[in-house]
Amino acid sequence: MFRTFFISLSLFFIYLPVLADCDFKTGKYIEELSNPSYLKKIEIIIPKSSAYNKNILKIYASKRSSISSNLKKKFRAKLIAHYPFGTCQYKSKVRQHGHQKDHIELVSSGKVVRSLDVELKSGNIMGVVKFKLLLPKTRRGKNEILASLILKQLGFISPETFDVITDVNNVKSKMIFQEKSTKELLEKNFKRE
Repeated sequence: MFRTFFISLSLFFIYLPVLADCDFKTGKYIEELSNPSYLKKIEIIIPKSSAYNKNILKIYASKRSSISSNLKKKFRAKLIAHYPFGTCQYKSKVRQHGHQKDHIELVSSGKVVRSLDVELKSGNIMGVVKFKLLLPKTRRGKNEILASLILKQLGFISPETFDVITDVNNVKSKMIFQEKSTKELLEKNFKRE
C-alpha cells in the first residue's frame, strides 16, 4: 500500500508542469503581475542566434514583398520578463510574424528588428501564453492599443494589447504586445470554445 502511494506521488511530481522561474514571491504581487504597466521590459535570448540571424537575412534579401511561410521557422528561446520587483524566466518558442516585409525593420548599426509570434512553454504573462510582439508601424502606432481599449470598454472580447520595451538578442526596441486569439482569451472572458 505504501509503495503504491509512493509511486503515485513520484509520478505526480515528475509530470507536474514547470512554471515560470521568478526571483520573487509571485503571491505577493498578484495585482501587479496582472497590470501591464508593471511589465518594464521583455528580454528574449535565442541560443541559436546564428540560425536566427540567417533566417532574418533570408527574409530581408528575398525579392518577394511577402514573407514566405517556409521562412517562418520556430526557434527555442528564453524569455525574461522584467518587473520593478524582480524578473521571471520562461522557456519559449519564437518565430517571424506577418505576411509582408513591413514586419522587418533595419535599425541603427545594421541590426534588424522584426515582429515575432511568441509561445511560452512554461508559465504565463498576465494569463497569456501565446502573444505577438509587433513593430508599431505595422499597427499604425498606438492606434491598435486605443482600439483594443475602446472595444474592451464597450464590452467586446478584445486581446490584451499594450506597448513594451523589448530586447531580442541585444537589439532593443519598443513593440506592441498583443495577446493571440486563443482559448485563454475566451476563458479570461468567461466564454467557452
